[in-house]
Amino acid sequence: MTGEQVIVVVPVDGGWSVQCSLTGQPLFFMSGAKAEENARKLAACIAELGQDARVMIHARDSSLVGTHRHIGHGAGGESAVRE
Repeated sequence: MTGEQVIVVVPVDGGWSVQCSLTGQPLFFMSGAKAEENARKLAACIAELGQDARVMIHARDSSLVGTHRHIGHGAGGESAVRE
């Protein structure tokens, strides 16, 4: 893996989608909170593997409402920085 992985939380018909090129397919959640929680978990896993990950969270109107960056440290170390 190279570069920063971007994980996007967006509204979709009937719920919320978490999109990341590493998963191959978007993940679907009924709740925006669950989608955001799982996006952060995915980012933390990526950071544990030593790669940076950015979570981009969109509101129901598709506007960007927040980003969180997880800095890759590898082998057990991970930190999240809110942007």
